[in-house]
Amino acid sequence: MKPKLLIVTGSSFKFQDLSFKLNEFFDCEQKIFKEPEIQASPEEIIRYKLKTVYDMYKQPVLVDDVSVNIEALNGFPGPYMKDMWKYFTPQQLGIKFAGSKISATCRLGLCRGEGDVVIADGTFHGTIIAPTHNNHQGRDFELCVKLDGMNKVMLDLTPEERKEVSHRGKAMKKLLEILKNEKK
Repeated sequence: MKPKLLIVTGSSFKFQDLSFKLNEFFDCEQKIFKEPEIQASPEEIIRYKLKTVYDMYKQPVLVDDVSVNIEALNGFPGPYMKDMWKYFTPQQLGIKFAGSKISATCRLGLCRGEGDVVIADGTFHGTIIAPTHNNHQGRDFELCVKLDGMNKVMLDLTPEERKEVSHRGKAMKKLLEILKNEKK
C-alpha cells in the first residue's frame, strides 16, 4: 500500500499537475491551506511552508512555491508574485512589461517526517508578450509568457509539453528522479 501524501495547494490545476506523476509513489490528496506569506528568501519560504503544514497535518506533505523574476523590474517580484496579482491582471502585466525577459523557479518541497525533507526546483526562461485577451484559465502568467525556443505562449502548450518545459514540470522531473533513486 502506498503512503498518503497531502498536496497542499488551493489550485486544482496544480494538484492535477503534481499528483499525476506522484501517484506512482503516493496516494495523493489535495488539502487547501492559506498559509501566511513570510518575507524571506525562496529557500526559507519553502522550508517554512513545509514545516507549517507538516506540523498541522502530521503526515507527509508536498508544497510548492514560485519565484518570478522580471528583467524590467530588476528581478522583482521574486517570491512575492502572489502579491503582484493584487495589482495587475495577467493581461495588464503582459501589456505593461511586453518584451521584458522573465524567469520563474518552482520549488517543490516534500516532507515525509521530522527532518525528512526533499526540495527540488525547476526554472524556465522566456519573454513577456502582450496578450490579446485575459482568459488565463487560472494559470495567470502563462497567458503572457513565451518560453525561449518556443513559438507559442505557455497557456497554449499541451499538457505533455507543459510537463517537459514549465518550471513546475522541471521541478517535478527532479523530484521524481530523487524518489526513483531512493527506491533502488
